[in-house]
Amino acid sequence: MTTTDDLRRTRPSRPRVVTIAVVLWAVWLVAGVLSTVLVATSDGLAGVGGVLTIALSLVIWAVVAAAVVLLLRGSAVARTVLVAVAALRAVLSITEGGPATALILLSVVAAVLLFLPSARPFFRRVDVAGPGRASRQ
Repeated sequence: MTTTDDLRRTRPSRPRVVTIAVVLWAVWLVAGVLSTVLVATSDGLAGVGGVLTIALSLVIWAVVAAAVVLLLRGSAVARTVLVAVAALRAVLSITEGGPATALILLSVVAAVLLFLPSARPFFRRVDVAGPGRASRQ
């Protein structure tokens, strides 16, 4: 029988680089949400298109927030989602310069940290072997 203690021991402890990356992703998330709010209030996005744009942006930021939280649990899917959203945001804002460039660099550093050799084992899928099941890593 598998106990809770057995499950806790199967995943390696969270490496420091992952913790640093989570903090960087959280900063990136807050900056992105603030940017979305500032654009919505200063540009006066009017009409249904403006409302839909803001709503879609906030939904995407909610997904990013969930992915940042899931990173703490070692979710490889969350890691991929964050990199994909950051890449899309970088492509859409590459010509803006200034703060946008700083946010692109922040997301690149955060993404690289998640793929360093010391972080990789934390994101591996771990199955606990039960009766008649083999363990995979």
